[in-house]
Amino acid sequence: MLLTAGGLEEYLANAADLLERFGVALDLRPDEDLDLDESPSGSLSFELRGFLPDGRNPPRAVLEVREIWQPAPGNAFTRTEYEFELLDHERGFRRAFHLHDAEAFVRRFQVVVHEHCEGPIGSAPCAHMAGYPVRDVFRGVELLVDAWIDSQTPDCAVLPCLE
Repeated sequence: MLLTAGGLEEYLANAADLLERFGVALDLRPDEDLDLDESPSGSLSFELRGFLPDGRNPPRAVLEVREIWQPAPGNAFTRTEYEFELLDHERGFRRAFHLHDAEAFVRRFQVVVHEHCEGPIGSAPCAHMAGYPVRDVFRGVELLVDAWIDSQTPDCAVLPCLE
């Protein structure tokens, strides 16, 4: 996926809008805008964090999405890393979809993406599980919200371990 800087700003705004449509209360300071962070190398990144509406105060389910986009030819950017995370403290599980440290994961496991599944939080059959690429932040949010609203917590033991 290639986006211009303007397209990436729109992508971020649409991601925040999707989270809010799912009832996620974004964790933004009153003076904070949705902004892309630029690194000295020219990469752009963002992080959105919010609380799912679980009827508790404070809420006990947290959803986070992070992406890093590197400069690409033609005044564009390409996504090179993502982390989509759900921590459901009420039901005691974590679900995550990751693409990061690609060279290390290819060298060690011959894969670029991996998943995490913990139930209870802090207890997993293995540190990294096989997974499929998540096409964009919208699909990442949908997968995590689906896991949160499912009446059954994920069965981490059925997911294939990379180790």
